[in-house]
Amino acid sequence: MKVLSACVVVIMLVSLALAQKQKPWTEWTKKDIERTLNDSAWGQTQTEGDDETSNSSSGAITQVAAPRAADREINRSGDSGEAKLVRTVKYHVRFLSAKPVRAAFARMVLLAKGQADEALTGQLQAFIDRDFADYIVVSVGIEVGDQKMAMPLMRAFTAATTEALQKNVYLERKDGKKLFLSDYRAPVEDGMGAKFVFSRVVDGQPFLGENDTVRFVAQLNEKMKLNTKYKLSDMLYEGKLEY
Repeated sequence: MKVLSACVVVIMLVSLALAQKQKPWTEWTKKDIERTLNDSAWGQTQTEGDDETSNSSSGAITQVAAPRAADREINRSGDSGEAKLVRTVKYHVRFLSAKPVRAAFARMVLLAKGQADEALTGQLQAFIDRDFADYIVVSVGIEVGDQKMAMPLMRAFTAATTEALQKNVYLERKDGKKLFLSDYRAPVEDGMGAKFVFSRVVDGQPFLGENDTVRFVAQLNEKMKLNTKYKLSDMLYEGKLEY
């Protein structure tokens, strides 16, 4: 019985070690990138619009996905047989202050380069290793199927200011305590979308702990409200809590 128990413990430890051993970011595939950015502990997708097409692959209009498919427009056939534009909006909400998210963006740049570049890899590694000890940064990108929808959506992000958003954008812990926005950065040509900045430490203590769940809530206007939830215990990367 004792031997069996010991074997079970060994198997659990080996499984844990294998789970914690992660592929280097320089070896990530496009699938690894998309999963990390859009469907992971650090990046989630909120879809609005036509539910029938919410699983379709759509052309991205914002800076975030521009290197991937900015010039694509996806159609589908309607009942009449005529092509119709997919009218869905996908909001990609990511913890940019978490290393794996920055690693995904870095790998995207390398793949776009098409060939090995040690100097660029070194620069991107520095970007991944950047210290976010004082801040939590959440980035939001938009992906749409109908390019005509992109302009008004982007205007909402480019016209927004820190002052206008401070009471409508916050992180909320499972105990209901809210941390309101400290700073806002509109999208620029870096491919990472709009950035929402929060203080990491409040009253001398980290606002978030490893046993917390946290919800990102952002009301940009009457029609645009983001609400995504994350579990801190799942946000481990290279053996460290990353958010």
